[in-house]
Amino acid sequence: MLRLLLRTIGINLASIYITAQILSSVISYVGGYQTLFMAAVVIAVVNLFVKPIVTLLLLPIHLVTLGVFRWIANLVTLYIVTWLVPNLQIHAFAFPGLNLHYLIIPATNFSAFGAFIISTITLTFTFHFMYWILQD
Repeated sequence: MLRLLLRTIGINLASIYITAQILSSVISYVGGYQTLFMAAVVIAVVNLFVKPIVTLLLLPIHLVTLGVFRWIANLVTLYIVTWLVPNLQIHAFAFPGLNLHYLIIPATNFSAFGAFIISTITLTFTFHFMYWILQD
């Protein structure tokens, strides 16, 4: 049990760090690795105690959408973590756009809620990728 908890905290720590590096203008943390470690511990505790309650409350939405909106529980979890760890902040940002030959993504201004959505999706993918890499 302790090994599983330490593994989860380690994966959370790596996921938060990688996500903060990918979204450096969106996620900021003051205090260095202490803040990241505190955020990783808070994510592990919130996932252990709060996320099952949020998932149960969102069960009708999960059933209707066949699990597509499962990230809403992760969004609530990330909001609780940023509320409990004041040195971890998520900021609104402006996406400058992307213009490749056949793919054009227009410039967009993201509000704080949009930044939370982008951060949640990136953090979730990073966490699941790290968990997949480090499975026994």
